[in-house]
Amino acid sequence: MSPSVLGRDDLLGLDVTTGTPELTMAPVAPALAPFLPLHEASRAAAHDQVRGLARTIGAPRAA
Repeated sequence: MSPSVLGRDDLLGLDVTTGTPELTMAPVAPALAPFLPLHEASRAAAHDQVRGLARTIGAPRAA
């Protein structure tokens, strides 16, 4: 499902946060090869962000 479906109040009404890496074509498009280090850093940052969100979701809530 897309965030536009998940976050719509008339559908599921969830609080949606996404982690989005940039320059995702850099590993496969030769013209973007100079940007590969930026893509790798962006991908790592997106993974860290999503891991942090997962920890928040999985953490016990205070009563």
